[in-house]
Amino acid sequence: MPEIWLRYGNTNIVLDIRFENLYKEIRSDFYTIAQGEMNLSLQNIALKDRSLIVVLSASNATNEVLSKLIQIAHNKRLRISIGIAPKLQGLVEPENNPYNLLLLNVNESRSLIDIISKFDRTIFLSHTSFDPLFGFTGAPTSIMRNFMKSKMSEAFSLRSKDIPNAGIIGEPYRLALSACKNINAMSIEVVANSKGISDIYFGSMEETFSCATSKLVNNYIIDEEYVKSAIISPGSQTMAHLTLADCLNSLWNSVHIIKEILLAECRKGLGAQALQMFVEGRLNPNELKKSRTYIEGQEHIMFIQETAQKYELGIISTLPEYYLKNKLGFSTYNSLKEVLDNLMSRHGIHHKVLVLSDANITLMRPNSSD
Repeated sequence: MPEIWLRYGNTNIVLDIRFENLYKEIRSDFYTIAQGEMNLSLQNIALKDRSLIVVLSASNATNEVLSKLIQIAHNKRLRISIGIAPKLQGLVEPENNPYNLLLLNVNESRSLIDIISKFDRTIFLSHTSFDPLFGFTGAPTSIMRNFMKSKMSEAFSLRSKDIPNAGIIGEPYRLALSACKNINAMSIEVVANSKGISDIYFGSMEETFSCATSKLVNNYIIDEEYVKSAIISPGSQTMAHLTLADCLNSLWNSVHIIKEILLAECRKGLGAQALQMFVEGRLNPNELKKSRTYIEGQEHIMFIQETAQKYELGIISTLPEYYLKNKLGFSTYNSLKEVLDNLMSRHGIHHKVLVLSDANITLMRPNSSD
């Protein structure tokens, strides 16, 4: 019996599955840079006195890069400030070196530009990954989601489909780049998985985002045949498990090839205003597609409604069953053993299950021959 450990919140749990029932286990696998190479790359980043580093992601990788940048600034006796969006409060954890922390509770680009203008240099720090609305997430798309909320309705209206669009460069992606052109700042895009950092790109926002997304396309998209069922974990990063909205991003990365069971603790709740409004009966999903006002996370409601017609989605989570099952339509399970027992009961004792260990950084695409 193979021993497969999957992340669930802050812990790992074992999946006891027989060899004959395991179709395959998929996890991202790529070259990771050594500490010396990383340090050299970061030393070449031109920090100035009175720099502002705006952190847009709270992953292990961005925390590591941030800690090293703060150490570099400290060694050079540079005064720097760290800016974070309110949703990242308590999640950005650099090592204990002196810096000034700013909570950037702003909604529009003008306010953000006003803050940036007070510093000699601004650098946005982001962990590049996939996004079901923009195709990819990075500095430009994160800036739109956090600081240009009035632009989000336009991005939503520019979508080409009513199903997840992860890994596709389309009009929402281009809008994010265009919206950030007048921001006088540089950016760092980090490409990483559970094993470490693969690449660090520094430069203009458009240049670094383009390089990082190309890296994802060339290394993190897997063509796979359709399978009847799979068990997926968002990955080893705690940030990928914090809320249902975070975990759904991982689900949308692979929903096109499989009927899935999502392993998602979600200890910080639903994580998006639209999800909260929907489960409380204050949001009509039929009104979302043509809505002129974007509500945070409304794409998840639309994707759930659309995929429910074709896929059977299940979940293991600490969230209330009433929300998950009665409101959102997921099949709910208490353990991985219950999931496997259910799958074997429905599909037979020889049924094979695909296991995806880090769905947050891996995009599954239907094999072109299927």
